[in-house]
Amino acid sequence: MSATVKLGEHFKKLLDFTGREDRASFWPYAAVAFGITIAAGMIILAPMMVHTMQAMQEFAVQHPDQATVISGPGQYSISVQGNHPEFMPAGSIALFLAVTFGMAILLFAAAVVRRLRDRGKSGFWGLMPIPFIIYSSVEMPRMFATVATGVSPDMPLFLSIFFSNLLYLATLIGLIALLAGSSEPAQNR
Repeated sequence: MSATVKLGEHFKKLLDFTGREDRASFWPYAAVAFGITIAAGMIILAPMMVHTMQAMQEFAVQHPDQATVISGPGQYSISVQGNHPEFMPAGSIALFLAVTFGMAILLFAAAVVRRLRDRGKSGFWGLMPIPFIIYSSVEMPRMFATVATGVSPDMPLFLSIFFSNLLYLATLIGLIALLAGSSEPAQNR
């Protein structure tokens, strides 16, 4: 039998992987959890972007021959010549990815398992996208660090990240299709 879980109850059941959950209670929670994850990502990303803009502005003032600043009504841009990895350190990107995806996994894991059980599926189906996003999240900062040093991009690494992202999207779409299906009337095995 499907169980209806109220929106507020989801946050109390973040680590409760038992039971079932119907579509009607899963999808509103999924939307709220997605919104929280996006908001948290923006809160983490905003100071990084402000730091980068300040560093670029300081660079433009100190090196006017290497930077072009265009400012006008409704627009502001800075173009910097050369390679300057200090503008976006790879560690910041890794922190952003780790916190954002960690929060998403925490918010979604138990609810996805309960929803998959309601479909008559194993909760392990919810793990499909995880290896691909972990691989891309680990390798992407390495790729940015390589490009920031001025070395030509590592094309095999780039292609592996590209295909990992494609596989991530394919498995995520497959998981969403599984989550969207109707409940199985039988009891859990």
